[in-house]
Amino acid sequence: MNNQIMKSFLIKELNLNKYENIKITAIGGITNKNYLILTKKMKLVLRVPGVATENFINRHNEKNNSELVFKMGINPETIYFDTISGIKITQYIPDSETFSPGLVRKKNNIENISLCFRQLHQSNIKFCNEFNAFSEYKKYQHILNLKHDHDGIYHNKMLVEFFYKTEKILDRLNKDRCPCHNDLVAENIVKSGDKIYLIDWEYSGMNDPMWDLASHFLECQFNSEEEQIFLTYYFESNIPKESKQKILLFKFMQYVLWPLWAKVKEQYDDNFEKYDINRFKNAYQFMRQYQEQYEK
Repeated sequence: MNNQIMKSFLIKELNLNKYENIKITAIGGITNKNYLILTKKMKLVLRVPGVATENFINRHNEKNNSELVFKMGINPETIYFDTISGIKITQYIPDSETFSPGLVRKKNNIENISLCFRQLHQSNIKFCNEFNAFSEYKKYQHILNLKHDHDGIYHNKMLVEFFYKTEKILDRLNKDRCPCHNDLVAENIVKSGDKIYLIDWEYSGMNDPMWDLASHFLECQFNSEEEQIFLTYYFESNIPKESKQKILLFKFMQYVLWPLWAKVKEQYDDNFEKYDINRFKNAYQFMRQYQEQYEK
């Protein structure tokens, strides 16, 4: 979508004057393309979905869940959302700063972000869907099989067997279900003053809250000391025994699941940057760590 097409689209959908001066600036994005939109009276963000995202994302769920967390005050207001194309327009967060992994790990930010996560997880809202890592894994494997892609590392018997074993392990642990974001990379966390916002709810759904913490720790490169600080704030110093066990399991699962997602994405988008294969290899380390700590 070039700038002229975007301008025509914005004039139509936002009911703007056709002579309105609209400034469009690309502001990045990993899977999607995002643009800052400036008009005389508005400052917005336009999200144009990446190639083949319809194979991964249920836009009806995303729209519903985004609206619920907006009412909580942790997501910007959605101005326009097309559940067919996935094109979305949201209000720009004023004085906003998007985090990097390094900024996320600063102590004052750890506290504020942990409180935002807790606010989400302890809320009484109900998302319309469940995020199930095992169903997602089967879906991605099915797509790769249809594409006749059988790269060995993505079909490693030992990792696949342990991945499915985690389902039985989790059944024995305390099962929690609450609204979760499920993709808490640093870029999906925005700061405005002392206020924290979570954006891009594409993978949101009811899930165990420790999945969100595992996601955040992995993607933002927390060390063990930083994880402990985060957990202390999140649990108000009363850290449940099974929380660290679940976080370790979810780290393993995410290092199996997301590289598989990336492999599927590569099938449709030649320009998609290849996912770090070492992440998949690191799943071995988490598997071994879990077995040494909890299966002896």
